[in-house]
Amino acid sequence: MEFCRRWGVAKEVRESVWPDGSALDFVYIESLKGAELGRYRNPTYKPRDPKAITPETGCHCPQIFFDPILAARAKQLKSVRFAYETELVSFTQDADGVRADIVDAKNGARCQIACDYIVGCDGASGFVRQALDIPLEGLGALSNSVNIFFRSRELPQLHDKGWARIYRLVDADGCWSELIPIDGKELFRLSIFTDQTALDRPGGALERVFGGAFPFEIINVSAWERRDFVATQYGRGRVFIAGDAAHQNSPTGGLGMATGIEDAANLAWKLDAMLRGWGGPDLLASYEAERRPIARRNVDFSTRAYHAIETIPPFKGGAAAEAYKGALDSWRDNLGRYTVPDFVKMQYTYEDSPISALDGTPHDDPEPPRFVPSTRPGSRAPHAWLDDGG
Repeated sequence: MEFCRRWGVAKEVRESVWPDGSALDFVYIESLKGAELGRYRNPTYKPRDPKAITPETGCHCPQIFFDPILAARAKQLKSVRFAYETELVSFTQDADGVRADIVDAKNGARCQIACDYIVGCDGASGFVRQALDIPLEGLGALSNSVNIFFRSRELPQLHDKGWARIYRLVDADGCWSELIPIDGKELFRLSIFTDQTALDRPGGALERVFGGAFPFEIINVSAWERRDFVATQYGRGRVFIAGDAAHQNSPTGGLGMATGIEDAANLAWKLDAMLRGWGGPDLLASYEAERRPIARRNVDFSTRAYHAIETIPPFKGGAAAEAYKGALDSWRDNLGRYTVPDFVKMQYTYEDSPISALDGTPHDDPEPPRFVPSTRPGSRAPHAWLDDGG
């Protein structure tokens, strides 16, 4: 959201989907019609604390809404040209530049683009990283999951749990899925952690969530791997990778898009400096040195947060709901090693960067209990409001 503020789209992103005053609670339930097992309340996005650690607050804006906003802003830049339905099929590079071979997917027309650099933001199975022969390292696939994207205008009125940011479904087998409202109105995503039978019977999975039949329209059902991977390099020569092409993590904890946007913002100004002629020989090397350790840290956080779900105590059902709340509270109280607090997204230092001149001050705590503003070289500058004209 701080980057969105810089780009002039923060207000549009904030107001595009999730109502400011809507609840952001985490609710643990047997089903939407069944027992409520625990509710952990979170403040809405509405409050703006002038003493906060950032001029922005968090914002729920799923990619299907965020991408069009970002694209519209980028199209306002004269230097930007979009080419949808276009495939990069090969490239070569030397000391003077890169030549990229492009195919138009609509008519098969081929062309070659001469450029100074390429950045592959082409996802987990993207062509650019594979063409560079850069391997991935990490724990690999954590689970084979299923997403069910559906619409139900009636669902919010058919249960008594109210709005929440995430509903976690718990039964005798433990926590098996998360129901996530997408737009605060009628769009939902059900993420099933390991049960592949939902691919063949998605309607049955939705009825299991609700606790019976209800009206819905399934928009999409997809299988996907929940992963723990980081690329061993972030590029070679004049060709770089960023986002999911460079790191893949469980969405648990909400660090995926944040990490990718940080990559892009970090690399973009450095490429701009090179193109304008003021970037030095070590500038582009600082991209991997700065971003790869943060990606590894964020992937580790996400994996820990996902594994924490596996330790949620199972709920046997019946009249045991009140007693279960104590077990759930105990689980929450022992989550210090699992949780991903929001400030983690800003609490990092580029200590090993070749362009960061360390000043001898002590290293920052990599996992502080709260956000600690720092002026250590390589850290995010502390936020403070200035008087008008100051």
